[in-house]
This record gives sequence, C-alpha cells and structure tokens, in this order.
Amino acid sequence: MATQIRKFEQNAIVETIVDRIIKSKEAKAQYEVKKCKEYKELLSTANEVKAFDLQIKTLQDQRDALSNKVQRGIEHYNSVREFDLDYNRWNGVLDVKTGINAWNLKEKITNRIAISLLPKDAIQNIDAIIESIAKEFE
Repeated sequence: MATQIRKFEQNAIVETIVDRIIKSKEAKAQYEVKKCKEYKELLSTANEVKAFDLQIKTLQDQRDALSNKVQRGIEHYNSVREFDLDYNRWNGVLDVKTGINAWNLKEKITNRIAISLLPKDAIQNIDAIIESIAKEFE
C-alpha cells in the first residue's frame, strides 16, 4: 500500500520537474539559436550598440569634465571682472551679463530727463533742493 505524500512534498517534486524542463528547454534553445544566422547578425548589431553606449558614456564624461572646467573658469572670471559671464551648460552657450536692471535704468533716465526739462530757474536750485530733501531722509 502506497503512502500518501504531503502537499509540500508534492510541491517540491513539481518544482524539481519544472526546473529540469526549463533547463532542458533553455539549453536546447541556446543550441538552436546559436546555429542561426540571424542570431549571429543580431548579436553583432547588439554588440555594436553596446560599443556605442560605451562611447557615448565616455563622451558624456568628457563633456561634463569640460563643462565643469568652464564653470570654474567663469566663477574665477566673474570674481575679478566688472561684467559677468553666464554659461548655459545644456546648450554650451557662453553669454555676457551686464548686470544692468533695465527697469531701474529706465527709471533713472526718466528722472534725469525730468530734471533736465525743468525751467532754468528751477535747475539752478535743483541741487540745493535735492540735497535738502536727501538730508531729511538720512
């Protein structure tokens, strides 16, 4: 009389059989595929892609190193010059920054024009008026 096996024993047997079938199928598939001309061509192309990926990585590393060198150079340049340089790392574009606030500049020019257009007798006293008002707010 046969003894009944338990569920976990049955599962272990099934797993062993499935593993053996999968390994056998994989080995057969590997053998068949490696004989195939198309596989060899695809493998060669896949290896070319891998080589390109390596070249791209190398070029990206070189680009990053050069970009960092430019950035350090800009920081030094900006620390000792009147006008600043700005570097757009993604586009590789180097621009000059004047530091001019256009709105503020327009406001100052507007004020100077307004003072210049005052009547002559007002212009003669304008410096004294400006000095007097400035002292009030100091």
